[in-house]
Amino acid sequence: MDDIEITVFDEIKDYKEKIYFFNFRQWIFAILIAVIVIPTYIILKDKIGEEITSYIVIAIAGSLGFIGFVKIHELEAEKILPYWFRHYFLFAKPIHYISDEEYKLLHEKKKKGKKSKSRQMQKIDKQSAKEIKRKQKQEKLLMKAKKKYGITENVEIIRSNKTKDKIDKKDNELIEKLSKLTKEEQEVLLKLLGR
Repeated sequence: MDDIEITVFDEIKDYKEKIYFFNFRQWIFAILIAVIVIPTYIILKDKIGEEITSYIVIAIAGSLGFIGFVKIHELEAEKILPYWFRHYFLFAKPIHYISDEEYKLLHEKKKKGKKSKSRQMQKIDKQSAKEIKRKQKQEKLLMKAKKKYGITENVEIIRSNKTKDKIDKKDNELIEKLSKLTKEEQEVLLKLLGR
């Protein structure tokens, strides 16, 4: 004998017992809306005004009504909201179709880009080597000029001694000013300087 298959429609699977036009979930959320919205309206209308209170009450009732009454693709709101969040916030990137050939070309360009980066690094190394060579040439030219014009290191020592004398005078003035400060002022100054 042949197998007989009975077709069952989706409406039978989704059947839920209704009590006075609402199922159990809808009754719970209808009562919850009434319990939250009515006292909120009564309390807030005198404190912040009827207009703003009405907007607040509409927002509360709308969100609770959405959760309790709306089904999208046979899913309740608590199952839909995570999908919406993922779709619109986490994975909100447009998806473009690329053929296999375009995909290969794109990856070949990326590989060439990596090779060009290594070439750029080599160029940078060459540039730094050129700078080092240029500095060495300048030092050689300075040495030749010193020998040619008879400039010795003693001149540089004399110049450095003159600058030391100027620094010593500034240090002496600073020490005198610091000695005039009290211990408390010196401690505060050291704290400000971070020592």
